[in-house]
Order: sequence, then C-alpha cells, then structure tokens
Amino acid sequence: METKYVIINGFAFSEESDMEMLKDYAREGWLLEGIKVGFFYKLRKGEPKDIEYSLDYQNEATEEYFNFFKEAGWTPVISLGDEIHIFSAPAGTKAIYSDRESEMDKYYRMKKQSGKGTLYSLITTIILAVLLFVSAITIRPIFLIVLILFVISLIVFIFNFMPYLAFNSRLKHLSKDSKGNNGVFAKKNLWKVDAFCGIEFLIIGILYLIEKKYFGIYFVALGIYNIGLSFNRYRNRKA
Repeated sequence: METKYVIINGFAFSEESDMEMLKDYAREGWLLEGIKVGFFYKLRKGEPKDIEYSLDYQNEATEEYFNFFKEAGWTPVISLGDEIHIFSAPAGTKAIYSDRESEMDKYYRMKKQSGKGTLYSLITTIILAVLLFVSAITIRPIFLIVLILFVISLIVFIFNFMPYLAFNSRLKHLSKDSKGNNGVFAKKNLWKVDAFCGIEFLIIGILYLIEKKYFGIYFVALGIYNIGLSFNRYRNRKA
C-alpha cells in the first residue's frame, strides 16, 4: 500500500492549517492513517474523499467520549497517547465545537496542563543549571551526567512552554470574539522561537559530536527539524 509522510507543523500552533492540509490531501486520495515519531502524519493512498478533520484534547478518553462524537457525525481516526484525538466527518458536518465557550474550555484545559509542565520543568532546569555550575568547579566527575540531565530538562521546558504560549494566545483571541484570528501569534512570531530552538539544538549536537558522543545526532536532527519548521512558519506568516 502506497504511503507518504507529511510534517506536523505543531498542534498547538497550527491546528487549523494542519486540519485544512489533511482535508486537501484527502481530496487527492491521501487519507490520514497515523502519526510517526511525533513529527509526521502518515497518509495512505486510497479513494479521494471530501471529508474534514478536527482535533480535540481529552485526557483518559472513555467510550462515552467517543460515542458522543460519533453521534454528532465525527468518526475517530487516530489518538496520540491518551490526550490528542483526531476525528473525521463528511464535509459540511457541524463542527465539534460550535460555540465560543466550549472552544475556550478546550484550550483552557490544555493551557493549564502545559502551564504545569512549564513550571515543573523550569524549576528542574534552574536546579540543574546551579548543579552544572557547581559540578564544573568542584565535582568534575558528575559534570557530564548533570549536563545531559540539564539538556533533557531544557528540551522538556521548551516543548511545554511553546504550546503554553500558543494556547494562551488562542484564549485571548477567543475572549475578544476574534475567532478568525486564532493562531496569529503562532503564524507571525513563533518562527523566531523555532529558529532559536533549532540553532540551540544544533550547537548542542555538534558539541557532543566533536567529543565523539554520537547521541549528539539526536540533537542535530532536532535542530534541523526546528529550523525547517521555522522556515515554513516564516513563509506562511502572512497567509
């Protein structure tokens, strides 16, 4: 069976544009089948369909939860963990969230969750930064271990903080009845954040590779991914 992989622009940042992109692919016969390594949509070749996709966030989704959407005409397509769920329906089906209040509740839940992750990872990163400084001066044998933990904590912080900004921006626009402007923050400013993160990951990866620590390839790959995402956001920021 013929398949293709399409990069995910970021659920928190480009939810609408990603769902629209998947809709266009479905019209060409490329149907969503799964998500690979958290960065790519997996599409399979099939019969062209005029369908729409919609994304929802729900922790520990129950059978009752899915039945609710099925009754509204939306069929579950894939779930990413126990949190992110993508549904499909024939074009013209009433949106899952058809009023401002329910849509705000959807993003408020995710803002709260990503906010907690941001706070915890920030505290951990600060503690590790202090330990890194101390180990560099007095406890050299544990320096590398602390450095690895610091880098991991920094990555966790970035991957929580960026969605937090996006969800917060969406809520602000919705509270002003500016639904048509959802994602403005992401489209016009987040390319800078992606570029910064990409350069940071590249530098970390290259430094590791210079020291012949080959897990640095992972950070180089993350850097290239974020820089590519940055170029894509920059190109589409006026769309």
